[in-house]
Amino acid sequence: MSTLKGVFFLSLLLLAASQSGSYAQPSSNGIKNIYSAAGISGLRKSIAFDAPMGDLLSRTGTHRVAALSQSGQEAQDYSSSTILGQFNSIINFANSGATSYFLKTTARHVDFEESELLRANSKRLDIGVIGMRLSKSNLIRYLGLSLISEENIGRPKFVDAYRVGNGSGLRLEGGAQITNKWALSFRTDYLDWQGDNVVDIPSLPMPISNTVDQVRSYHNIDLIRVMPSLGGIGQWRTGVHYLESSYGNQINNLGQAVKEPFGNREEIGIIRTGYSQTWPILQLSNTSFSLEGHIDYEFENSMTTSFDDKTTTAFKIGATWTPSPLHRVQLQWQEFHGTRNVRSRSGPALIILFDML
Repeated sequence: MSTLKGVFFLSLLLLAASQSGSYAQPSSNGIKNIYSAAGISGLRKSIAFDAPMGDLLSRTGTHRVAALSQSGQEAQDYSSSTILGQFNSIINFANSGATSYFLKTTARHVDFEESELLRANSKRLDIGVIGMRLSKSNLIRYLGLSLISEENIGRPKFVDAYRVGNGSGLRLEGGAQITNKWALSFRTDYLDWQGDNVVDIPSLPMPISNTVDQVRSYHNIDLIRVMPSLGGIGQWRTGVHYLESSYGNQINNLGQAVKEPFGNREEIGIIRTGYSQTWPILQLSNTSFSLEGHIDYEFENSMTTSFDDKTTTAFKIGATWTPSPLHRVQLQWQEFHGTRNVRSRSGPALIILFDML
């Protein structure tokens, strides 16, 4: 992790050096134009929402407990639930020429439960810097680097056991408007995670335990189109999302080798396309109503020993309160269903965006 921290702080020094030691205070109108362009283009959503990665992590959890519990596809309906809370903020702190720099903060908590199989929760904090600029034609582009920290705990229901640990790493992200109608965003995460796996077997005098070393990487790229539609605003988004985890060799306290259910490497990748629509609620000031649907296909999955359900449809419904153009609170209900009716997930999500002091 010392190498990762070194890269992070070196990047911050390079950002500071590029400002030549003196900061020109950005005009309030110029900063507001950047915020507005990020929102209108759909790129603000790319910065704020971790939904694609969270979905792949929940799928991985379902595959793992299915294999560990030795439940078969024909006998088991893998139904899970999540409760998600997330805060995201980008606040301008400096300006150099045409580029404005923002402090980005994301805090996220998720409770995950796989029916009769698993209870888990995850806490994550991202803190970093994003540089944004507008072209002469008011097209936005940005590049950001964040230090990430994550803490997880999982408790299987079919055995007296738990896995707990934490990790840190880096998040690199960027995006740009290609034209007034189209935008492109990308993100890549690297997390070095360490924890303990403990199983209590009544017939043994002490619990069996081992240390877990995991390296997790996540990558995605999205093509975005935002447009006026049906009396409101529509957003079409298509992307590729890929999650990979690798594990080091493990030896438990009895001197025995321990293997993960799918070996030392887990891979899952999807192609996703979807559309969201938002309408203002005229009867309620600063409030809007939204519907979203998408479909995705797993082009890669190394964890299909117990079941295989490649295609997923999703539906989301919610309302957003926007007390100001730069602050909003969104409450949403989410449904995910595999088309083979083997796997499903549902639950509420509360998302708070707080930009500019």
